[in-house]
Amino acid sequence: MQRGSLKVVRNRKGVKVWRAQWRENGTGRTRILGRYADLTRAEARAALDKILEPLREGKGASSATHSAVTLRRFVEDDYLIVQNRRWKESTRATTEQIIETHILAPFGNRVLASITRRELQAHLDSKATAGLSSSLVGHIRWQLAAIFKMALADGLILVNPAEGLVMPKCAATPSKRIIAVADIQRAQMVLPIRERLIFRLAVCEGMRPGEITGLQVGDIQADGIHIERRVYRGKIDSPKSKRSRRIVPPTAATRDLLAEYMEFLIDKRKEAWLFPSEAGNTPLSYSNVYRRRISKALRAIGLEGVNFQVLRRTWVTEFSEVEPDPNIRARLAGHSVDVHENEYRQANPTALERAMRRLDRHLR
Repeated sequence: MQRGSLKVVRNRKGVKVWRAQWRENGTGRTRILGRYADLTRAEARAALDKILEPLREGKGASSATHSAVTLRRFVEDDYLIVQNRRWKESTRATTEQIIETHILAPFGNRVLASITRRELQAHLDSKATAGLSSSLVGHIRWQLAAIFKMALADGLILVNPAEGLVMPKCAATPSKRIIAVADIQRAQMVLPIRERLIFRLAVCEGMRPGEITGLQVGDIQADGIHIERRVYRGKIDSPKSKRSRRIVPPTAATRDLLAEYMEFLIDKRKEAWLFPSEAGNTPLSYSNVYRRRISKALRAIGLEGVNFQVLRRTWVTEFSEVEPDPNIRARLAGHSVDVHENEYRQANPTALERAMRRLDRHLR
């Protein structure tokens, strides 16, 4: 299969340009593809491949077929089929939406080999300029890298245009809010027993909302709360990751509240839902109970905007005050140490003040 050659030369005006050379019907051919300052090597290679595409027919049928594959066709027929074998339902839904909105919408109809690094970098930069979060832009960059890496491995492209994409500077990330211990106490005083228990499981045991509503009566055992499932968008699913399947020993106050709450349960079978819906045979919707009950009560005492993410982040931060081992904290939280320390744990202002006082005493 003919690849041709690329070389940087100077034209008559002394300007650097990309010169392509190849053979056609036994005759050498030459073409200037553009200025060196305007084209990267990958872009010049893509332009040369486009010229050579008709010449490869007959000599490499698979190459001609591959070169005509669009990004959408490859993603839908190959990439997603492979990835969906390992993605959970929640991951699949959110990731496919990101790919469709931010990758296929602008580039889906383009032939894979025609997409350049410069275009992809400009696309990422535009997303950052538009105010998208660094997390979302990072996801787009990661998916681009994974898609083109697979395309390169399949022989559909000769150069990976997503190689070396630089993460642009995004808008400032909003502060990750936590609440104070005094706020935790105040909130429990205004919540009914069911909502109070849900609140405590989130802020005192560090459980995710889907894990809380996914609890069954049999999951409450002598050694702790066994997290075996979760509810995501109304569907019963396995925990978010292998680390999420865990046992959480409850605090004494939560254990007492659990015992009191279970006295009111009508269905006490092991497979019955700990927080059943009105129908009784399905779990409670955590979004509904938060919107209708918990958020209203919290707003009344000045805790507007406190959601389950704030509660879980508060638990991580407060737990770090009493447990120095990050492995233990991460294991109880159900995620890796890196995520636990860098994404969830926040700098408690009180802890910062204590640290500076210790430094002051040391310096004296």
